[in-house]
Amino acid sequence: MIVSALATAVGVNLGLTVLLVSAYSLLRRRPPFVSVYAPRRPYAPLESWLAAAWRRSEDDIHAAAGLDGVVFVRIFVFSIRLFAVVAVVGVGVLMPINFMGDQLRLIDFTDLPSKSVDVLSISNVQDGSNKLWLHFSAVYIITGVACYLLYYEYRYISDKRLEYFMTSKPLPQYFTVLVRAIPITDGGSVSDAVDKFFKEYHSSTYLSHTVVHQTGKLRRLLNETEIMWRKLKNLKYVPHRPSTDNPPKKFLGLFGRNNPGKYQKRLEDLEENVRMEQSDATRRREIPAAFVSFKSRYASANAIYIRQSDNPTEWQTEHAPDPHDVYWPSFSTSFMERWISKFVVFVASVLLIIVFLLVVGFIQGLTYMDQLEAWLPFLRNILEIAIVSQLVTGYLPSVILHFLSSYVPSIMKLFSTMQGFVSVNGIERSACNKMLRFTIWTVFFANVLTGSVLNQLNIFLDPKEIPERLAVVVPARHLSLLHMW
Repeated sequence: MIVSALATAVGVNLGLTVLLVSAYSLLRRRPPFVSVYAPRRPYAPLESWLAAAWRRSEDDIHAAAGLDGVVFVRIFVFSIRLFAVVAVVGVGVLMPINFMGDQLRLIDFTDLPSKSVDVLSISNVQDGSNKLWLHFSAVYIITGVACYLLYYEYRYISDKRLEYFMTSKPLPQYFTVLVRAIPITDGGSVSDAVDKFFKEYHSSTYLSHTVVHQTGKLRRLLNETEIMWRKLKNLKYVPHRPSTDNPPKKFLGLFGRNNPGKYQKRLEDLEENVRMEQSDATRRREIPAAFVSFKSRYASANAIYIRQSDNPTEWQTEHAPDPHDVYWPSFSTSFMERWISKFVVFVASVLLIIVFLLVVGFIQGLTYMDQLEAWLPFLRNILEIAIVSQLVTGYLPSVILHFLSSYVPSIMKLFSTMQGFVSVNGIERSACNKMLRFTIWTVFFANVLTGSVLNQLNIFLDPKEIPERLAVVVPARHLSLLHMW
């Protein structure tokens, strides 16, 4: 990639950013969007809104979004602090030193836009030059700053978490354990098995239990009720709605107005069906899972971290999820089903990474004009146009990769759902771990190796050469890698 292509990509991204911010600033003031953006201040200028958001303290964030919101904001604070140091060291010190090197070629300032971005990397520093010590020192400085910031943020968040637990009231889930894979004897019930087991082995700390029943119909009714309630709420807050008892109906479901009375009647019917289904829930089929409550947190912790049976596939205990965080469909899965699902998800994740590696390998070749002309010789005349070559090598790869990558989180969340987690938080955490591994493989190894060693695949025949090859390739590819992702 040449400097002009990189500058073109940066210019396009900045232009799109300004365009989207301007569109948001204008559209948020229009009547149709009043209920979405600041309904009480629809005509407030964008600048004052940004200033008010910037002045919010952590106490305000904690009151509005809880401890999770504070931790989420601290992630951005940590990133800004770290990358500020990296920007000062990299742009202010290392980049000028790399630019003044002569390892690749003598720098011609009059023809800078046509130079490769490699002149800004460590590849342009003379072998054995004392300037390399500046790079080594920069690595140690950035690593030290990163470790200190991580330690500071970890201590800060830990103190906040302890403060939250000390000041908050004890909640039922703190004393409750989820027990799965409950063995049932012939003619017995899940409730009797749980009561007998915990009265025998935890007689002094056992309090009560609640067996999970199969309530798929109830969950569907609750989901439909929530959707209908949101529709009715949005209809009530639509501005400038004429007050009439017979609003015009929609034509083909596209034009006209919705009737709030129809949604209100449907919501009342759903609420009645939910109450009837809840009254019959205890008579539904029992699932071999139960919420067991203890008299103290210490007793519940012992039940979680101590194996309850010689058979590891029975009497499995884990933390009880929060009431609003439960994912009910996973309760009916058995131990073997969860184990098989984990294996299938692992294989599917590996296949997804392999497929994405092939795609990245092709897209990465777009940053090399000579390789692109070799692959597609019939486009050589078009690629010789300056603006076209700059867009293809500098902007098109990042657009394609970001477009394809936008579907990966949903796929990873689907994989995590298949693994049998009983909480939405567990599903999201597992999906984040999968995304981290996916990013490491596709962003780092794929971008580095497929772009620079496309014609040297024989290095994989000798794994001992991979570390040496990475040491040579990474410095030459880091600018393009950061730009594309």
